[in-house]
Amino acid sequence: MPFMMGKRFNIIGIIPQYPVHSRYNIFARIAMPPVGIISVLTQLQKDHQVYVVDENNYGGPLESGMPDHSFLQGESPAELALFYGGMSNSIPRLFELAKQYKRFGAVTIAGGSHVDALPEEALRNGVDIVVHGEGEETMNEIMIAIAQGTPLRVIKGISILVDGNYLFTGKREATCRLDSFLDPDLTMVRYLKRRWSAIPINRGRGCDWNCEFCVVNKQYGAFKSKSVESAMRQIITYSDLGYRKFFITDDNFAQNRDEAIDLCRMVATYKENFRKKLRLIVQVRNEVAEDDELIKAMKDAGVTMLAIGYESPIDEDLQAMKKGVTAKKLILRSQKLSKHFYLHGMFIFGYPSERNTMSLSEREKRYSWFFRKARIDTIQVLNAVPLPGSELRERLKDDLLPVGWDKYDGQFLCYDSRRFGMDPYELQEIPRRLMKEWYLGNSFFSYVNYGNWMNWMYLATIGFPIQFSILYVKRFFQGLFSHKPLFFKHALTSTWRDICRKWRNLAIKTYAGHIVKRWMKEYRKSDYQKEISGIMS
Repeated sequence: MPFMMGKRFNIIGIIPQYPVHSRYNIFARIAMPPVGIISVLTQLQKDHQVYVVDENNYGGPLESGMPDHSFLQGESPAELALFYGGMSNSIPRLFELAKQYKRFGAVTIAGGSHVDALPEEALRNGVDIVVHGEGEETMNEIMIAIAQGTPLRVIKGISILVDGNYLFTGKREATCRLDSFLDPDLTMVRYLKRRWSAIPINRGRGCDWNCEFCVVNKQYGAFKSKSVESAMRQIITYSDLGYRKFFITDDNFAQNRDEAIDLCRMVATYKENFRKKLRLIVQVRNEVAEDDELIKAMKDAGVTMLAIGYESPIDEDLQAMKKGVTAKKLILRSQKLSKHFYLHGMFIFGYPSERNTMSLSEREKRYSWFFRKARIDTIQVLNAVPLPGSELRERLKDDLLPVGWDKYDGQFLCYDSRRFGMDPYELQEIPRRLMKEWYLGNSFFSYVNYGNWMNWMYLATIGFPIQFSILYVKRFFQGLFSHKPLFFKHALTSTWRDICRKWRNLAIKTYAGHIVKRWMKEYRKSDYQKEISGIMS
């Protein structure tokens, strides 16, 4: 480790680029960086020269269509390179870059859920040090050890190679001092191609639930959080920089509901006092529908969209996932929440469960029915992904297909589904078909109605007065029979909100439809059906 004590190190943080087929996924089009690596590097910023490159939102010099790291190294030679290893599909790119930075003479360090679960793989592919779990305190100790030339093996919570042999230094106790850390500084990210779609605000870590397919609880343990004042401080900081849209990245915003309400009330007061128009997106479980006080607080704060992991409308799947809810309850809760927020539903199709004996075609119909019945606005449907470190991967260890990590983005089948009575070729296609039909309609109609021009023409002409009249009458009588005060006004405002929702969802479907077409084109290029055929034969 060629460093002198007391030296101010040059450090680069790198968020590796997704593979091409993932880059054209609808959800990869959102420009928003992972907060974890930003938080770790922020703590080093006061003592070292630090900057970050997000390859998925990069507007700097290119080499063969990819970010030119030789140029970056020439501009500011990095002595340490830190990599975000939380997304399995970007791991091949991470390994490629780690080897490149080793050739530059830099010490390479990686953290994130994938390398946390498979550290030795990373260490044998260009990474010098794997940081497990939370990295802020660990990285500080690593920097001191490098500067002083002391052995890394005394630092808890890392994996290294010693004389070519793998060594894990032991589990590190999770930190409880989140408020002692500096707020993540997104201004460290250089060479941005476009402004962030939303500012990520991470207040909490971990999860009190233990879903089979998820790794959050395994990596971070039970939920813990920073103070609401810390989150509010970040919102104010980026609001002053002109940002109006914020995404609370906690896996479940309502895990500490009292603090969630406090934060919402702070945001509402700030908006009122400074006349700010802020929009918030939060991730929640469906149980939030039972908490009217929290719903009101979120509405007052400007929460416009809830991202909900419904996962499946089939009880047997929900039981296998350990979701702790029934499909009937999901529908009732979703219908209630749809009255107040836009709903983005996240689903896993064809979950590998021997309890579910429904045919794939029956399941497909059930999903299409559920989307409408639960009044969901936008959807994300993926295959089950046996992520490294998850209980699902352990259960499927004998069924895993020999495919590259780039396929671990939910668009490709990564396990042999035949043991669960599901045809691999059909299972591979249905999630894409559900997405395509939701955003584009069936094949014939999407061709005739290219760009949703027929829908736009209808809404802009006779559709508006027809829909407004029908919706107003419906809302009027709802207010009348429920004895709402000022039900004339309530009916008018509710109707206008319903109309805005229709226009908003049509705009999203039009934009998303274009992306889905590009996504499907890239998927067809991958020729994955033939790859599956070769593996299965």
